[in-house]
Amino acid sequence: MPPNEKAGRVVFIGNIPYGTTEETIVDTLGRVGHVLNFRLVYDKDTGRPKGFGFAEFADADAAASAVRNLNDYELSGRKLRVDWSNDNGAGDNAPTSYSGAPPVNGQSDVAPPVNQSSILPPLPPGRDPEPNLTCTDAISRTLSTLPPPQLIDILSQMRGLTETDPEKAKELLRQAPQLAFAIFQAILSLGLVDQQTLTSLVTGSNAPAP
Repeated sequence: MPPNEKAGRVVFIGNIPYGTTEETIVDTLGRVGHVLNFRLVYDKDTGRPKGFGFAEFADADAAASAVRNLNDYELSGRKLRVDWSNDNGAGDNAPTSYSGAPPVNGQSDVAPPVNQSSILPPLPPGRDPEPNLTCTDAISRTLSTLPPPQLIDILSQMRGLTETDPEKAKELLRQAPQLAFAIFQAILSLGLVDQQTLTSLVTGSNAPAP
């Protein structure tokens, strides 16, 4: 057990799939107790997430439960590393025992192991949209808060999943149909494909617009 009170409430979260939002991590950690705050660490030069962060729980019991029950918890094809933080989460460095590495040359480490089962782990519980806000509007609003590098990481991760395990990708989209809309919106917002082309794909029409 870490020596002081705050360290007893702060845990290190490593091996986070690139493109995973802080909200998703908080929802996952919330299974064992109330999370006061979570900080995902970003590379200062590239703006990309380093794949780890620090979470502060409301009490030491919840933090201990996270270390016991969520270490090796599978999220998007990767097993989270959940352990006590060495520096109360104040720094930007992972513990010395952490062997996870940031993406090389800006490429996301998104491909799950080849021998991964196509059975998805339980997805984090969703949240109801705010009053008078539709689900699609809520998704669009969330996407608008993400920096372009993070959106690209999300798209890269989904592409990696569809290439290495298409059945798991299909099951993911079946269980979370809102993800397809989010991907659609992310592609549009980044200008990777023009809207007319996407519309033609969705409608199945190859005829040019009048």
